[in-house]
Amino acid sequence: MAEIVNLNGNDIRFEIHGEGLPIVYTPGGFFPLEQGRAVAERLKALGYSVLLWDRPNTGGSGLIFEGENLLRIWADQLHELLHYTGHTPAFISGGSGGYLASLYFAYIYPAEVKGLILSSPPTDNQEILDSIMQGTFWEPAETAEQKGMTAVLEATGGMWDFFDWPDQFERLPQKKQQLLAMDPILFARTMRAWARTFVAGGRPYFAGLTDKQLATINIPTLVFSGLDGIDGLHPRHTAEALHARLPKSTLVITTEQYAEILEQILRESEEQGDAPLVGRMDEFIRSIL
Repeated sequence: MAEIVNLNGNDIRFEIHGEGLPIVYTPGGFFPLEQGRAVAERLKALGYSVLLWDRPNTGGSGLIFEGENLLRIWADQLHELLHYTGHTPAFISGGSGGYLASLYFAYIYPAEVKGLILSSPPTDNQEILDSIMQGTFWEPAETAEQKGMTAVLEATGGMWDFFDWPDQFERLPQKKQQLLAMDPILFARTMRAWARTFVAGGRPYFAGLTDKQLATINIPTLVFSGLDGIDGLHPRHTAEALHARLPKSTLVITTEQYAEILEQILRESEEQGDAPLVGRMDEFIRSIL
């Protein structure tokens, strides 16, 4: 059962599955923690204590519209949550959008990370990246400036709006009122700042980190490649490029068998994630203990 804790004035929703080795799993996209339960239950059975959480501005966690970098907000809040729960140092894992959060956290807080497990680095296809950035950040910012916050909320729910505001409003109706009450100029400025940091260096698939910054992540890391055959969003070559830039990285090229298992999970359950990879995750963790 998920619970909510207020940390430094910010509500964070989380749940912990099992007892044993501490690990954090952050789902893909900006999805809420429910999308990680299939992974958590499989890891729990192998002797792990799995922390799932809703990042700020996702799921049932609170809104934080400040600062220049959304990934930094996520990293700082996870840092607070780990110390609140005593779940540190931990193995940090995540896929796609959760991969970005995990990679950036390891860069900012390396002392909190016993090992890093990253799956499905996003695409470097500029057309797809532009669509994501437009739908998630740039278009809402422009709408806020030109038409106000009511118009922003009326336009939510688009294919490329990763915040998935309608789902957040259903979970916490007060979020809708909070957004309506925001200064549209401040909202637009913040969304544009977040967009700029995501695309810093022209490489949002590396969480905006430079090669020099990536080289400082001197942590045992397991990188799973994505599969273009599923959605085109997670090509193999971005995982290979990440692997080449991390000092202690092991690369696993996912197979068509994995694709078939993942497709079945997505078809039969609302829970998405990296459940088919759990056995290999466990092998990696045991190898570095």
